[in-house]
Amino acid sequence: MRPSDNTRRRTVLKRAGGGALGAASLSLLAGCADDGGGDGDGDGDGSGNGDGDDGDLNSGDVGDNPVRIGFLIPQTGIFAAQGEAMERGAETTLHQLNEEVGGILDRDVAGFIEDTEGDPGQGRDMARRHVETNDVDVLIGAVSGAVNLSIADYAHDEGVPYFAYGGPEEITGSECRPTTFRYQYSDSQIARTGAKWALENLGENVWIHVADYAFGQSISREWKKAFEASDLEYNIVDETQTPLGHDDYSSVLSQIQSSEADWVLQGFSGSDAVNFLSQSTQFGLEQDIMSTTNTYRPLREGAGSSAVGTYTTIRYEPTYDTEANQTLVDLHTELHDQPPTDFALVIWSSLLRYAEAAEAAGSVETEAIIGELEGMESEEPMGPATMRECDHQAMRKGFVGRITEPNEHDWPGQEIVGELGAEEVTRPCTDTGCEMPDL
Repeated sequence: MRPSDNTRRRTVLKRAGGGALGAASLSLLAGCADDGGGDGDGDGDGSGNGDGDDGDLNSGDVGDNPVRIGFLIPQTGIFAAQGEAMERGAETTLHQLNEEVGGILDRDVAGFIEDTEGDPGQGRDMARRHVETNDVDVLIGAVSGAVNLSIADYAHDEGVPYFAYGGPEEITGSECRPTTFRYQYSDSQIARTGAKWALENLGENVWIHVADYAFGQSISREWKKAFEASDLEYNIVDETQTPLGHDDYSSVLSQIQSSEADWVLQGFSGSDAVNFLSQSTQFGLEQDIMSTTNTYRPLREGAGSSAVGTYTTIRYEPTYDTEANQTLVDLHTELHDQPPTDFALVIWSSLLRYAEAAEAAGSVETEAIIGELEGMESEEPMGPATMRECDHQAMRKGFVGRITEPNEHDWPGQEIVGELGAEEVTRPCTDTGCEMPDL
């Protein structure tokens, strides 16, 4: 439980009876831009009255005693594009709670955004601002794994629930915390999904090419483990790396082309991935390409036809046929005139599960929330999920897809070509390294 000498209103909030439901509310903390207060992507000026193209983010009417949500979103820096998608997901979810569900515990729900800038120190500072100034009841977001770990450590110290957006195993592994939960796939879940399918369908000879920094190295490490866990025959023909920001892949493409590799594991994202895909097309690369990131819509938009025909682990697909997904897609499209992405999905599922836990507990007190979340089963947009008690990692089905020509939209689409069960893609509790500390 939270420390008894904490004098802020952090634990049990009194239930307000029957307050009128307000409009969708995403309150941006007023303040100076250089102090994290706003002007990140054009959707808001830091005053709480945004008028961006992606939908107004405004304070609205949230009553006298709202449940307060602290969104940690990269509005500036290298993850700003992802942050925009997260903001749209936050507004969509708040609208769903306030307008369709009736709030949380008969109270309106208010959201506050702080800019992590994709930096661990800034992320921790903004989590602190949420707790000490915005007086939030739960923290949600971040993108970078290092930012996630920094926030998770602070949230545990303060006794505040935190829903992380980031893939590193440590989040629900060696650095697991009782206050941290993750709906997003972990890196090992992604690897176990893609590795088994690729070995079975693309061939046993793989060339690994990743970016030479933490993200790429994590992909290489986790996929090698997944190859071993699959119990299938495999042969790593070679493994190469290029620096972040590399723009000439002709040398490595030539090596891959002349090798015995059946397929290539592409371990990078952003402009690096766009350049690699474009040059592989120009080079006439015959090997299949498998990626963990080609599923991201901004990457498909940037790569265009160069991405078509490649394979990817799918984190989210708007056309997936479930009632829960249709609800998300319809509302997100109504509010933002575009379908949601994985970044919106994770915000949506994380916040709705928090709301469900609070309703079941009859409280937003941290210990009660944790008790309800552990083992919670839910029907999510991409199918059933269980929030595992041992490490607080969501267990979900894994999906593999193929990038297709544009159809409904201007950017390339994706079709699901493989599904694996949640048990199949999730490490056993005994393999996580999580020794859950006390609250």
